[in-house]
Amino acid sequence: SRIPGLSVAIVQGDQVVYLKGYGQADPSGHVVTPQTPFIIGSISKTFTALAAMQLVEAGKVDLDAPVQRYLPWFRVADPEASAQITVRSLLNHTSGLPQKADTFLWTDQDDGVLERTVRYLKTVALARPMGTFGYSNANYQILGLVIQTVSGQSYEAYVAQHIFAPLEMQASFASQEEAQQHGMAMGYRWWFGFPFPSTLPYIRAELPAGYLISSAQDMAHYLVAQMNGGQYRNRSILSPQGITFLQTRSSGVPYGNGWDEGRPLVNQDGATANFQASIFFDPKARVGVFVAANVMNALDGLSSPLGSVTFASITTRGMAQSVLRLATHQPLPDQGLGIARTSLIVDLLVLVLTGVLVLALVRMPRRYRRLAQRGLAQWSDLARRSGWIAALHFVWPAALLYLALTLPEWKEFVWFQPDLTYWLSAVAILVTLKGGIELALAWRVFRQTRQGQIPTLQRA
Repeated sequence: SRIPGLSVAIVQGDQVVYLKGYGQADPSGHVVTPQTPFIIGSISKTFTALAAMQLVEAGKVDLDAPVQRYLPWFRVADPEASAQITVRSLLNHTSGLPQKADTFLWTDQDDGVLERTVRYLKTVALARPMGTFGYSNANYQILGLVIQTVSGQSYEAYVAQHIFAPLEMQASFASQEEAQQHGMAMGYRWWFGFPFPSTLPYIRAELPAGYLISSAQDMAHYLVAQMNGGQYRNRSILSPQGITFLQTRSSGVPYGNGWDEGRPLVNQDGATANFQASIFFDPKARVGVFVAANVMNALDGLSSPLGSVTFASITTRGMAQSVLRLATHQPLPDQGLGIARTSLIVDLLVLVLTGVLVLALVRMPRRYRRLAQRGLAQWSDLARRSGWIAALHFVWPAALLYLALTLPEWKEFVWFQPDLTYWLSAVAILVTLKGGIELALAWRVFRQTRQGQIPTLQRA
C-alpha cells in the first residue's frame, strides 16, 4: 500500500493516443487513473507564460514594457534595475533575480500572499547582471501578479477561465483544497529509498511558478493545443505565432518563454517536494508525452539521465524522454542511474559512515585505557594531539549549523531531502559528543601530566 503512482499521456497530432495510470494514489489503495490530479511543479510556468501572451495579444500587456507600468510600486533593492525589468525579461529569466529568497516556503493561503511575496522583492539584490540568464521562480511570481492586476481577476480565476475551461481541463485546479475534493493523489517522499506519504503545505505564494494541479488526461488536451498552434478542437487559446514565440529560445538564452528548452524539442520539468512531472514534445513530429508521479526527493535529480541541466531534471524526465523516443522510433536516451540504484548507493554510504562513527565512539575509552601504560612524555604528547583532534570535531557541525542558519538553499534541502537532513543532524550531534569526550579526556591527561603523574583512565 506504500507504492506511489504514475500517470502517462501520449498525444500524436491532435489525437490522444494513450492514457494510463499506474500504482496507487494514496495509502488507502485508490488507484491512479488518467483523471487523477497531480501537482505539476514548474510546468505551471508554461501556463503563466501562456496567460501573459494572451494578454499581450489582447493589447493589454507589452512584452517590452517595464513591470512598473503594471505594478507602479514594484521594486528590487537596486532602484535603477527596478525600472528596467520588463515583462520579456521575466518570461525568459533574464531579469537578474535570484532563485532563492526568504519568501521560499511561505505557507500563507490568503488572497494577498502573491502580492506580499512580490512586494518583498524590494529587499532582494539582483544575483547577476540584467540580460543574462538565471532561472528564478520570482520571475513567474511577478508575471502572475501582472496577469492578476491587468485582467482584474485573481490569477487562479484567470487561468481557470481562459485556459482550463476552453481546453476542457476538468481535473485541473489552482487550489489544493479543491483538487483534494476531486481525488487528488497524495504526495510521497523517498526516505532512504522507501516512499512514505507526505502531505506538505501548499505554497500558494509560488502558484504561478510551480503549484498548478492537473491530470494526465487534461495535460493531453494541453499538449494538443501546444502542438497545433493554440487550437484544441474548435477553440483557440492563442495565435500560432504566439505559441511559436513561447516555445522558441530567446537569442543567447538557453530557455524559451515558459519552456525549459525551446525548439526543435520542447520540454519542461516540474518538481515539488512530493510530486514530479515532465512534459516533452516534438513540434515537427507532432508527438508529445506527459508523465507525472506523486513521489519526489532531491536524489531524483541525481538519478536522471546524464547531461540534465537543472535540479528539476528528475526521474519523470528520463521516463518522458524515453517514451517520446519510442513513439518517434528513435534510440533510447541514457537512462541514468535510476532512483533505486541512486538510493541504494546513498544508503550504503550512510550505513558505512554511521558504522565508522559509532565504532569510533565505542572504541574511544578503550584506546585511552590501553595508552595508560605508556610513559609520561608520551602521555603529554598524546594530550596535545588529542586536544587538536577534539577541537576538529566541532568544525563541521559548526559549519553545518552556519549553513542551516544563513543559506536559503538549506531550506530547500530540508524540504526535498528530509532523510539525509535528519541523518546529517544526528551525525553532527554524535560528532559533537565525541569531540566533547575527546576534549574532556585530553584535558584530564594534560592536567595530570602537568602534575608529573601518569594518568590512569581505567574508568574513562
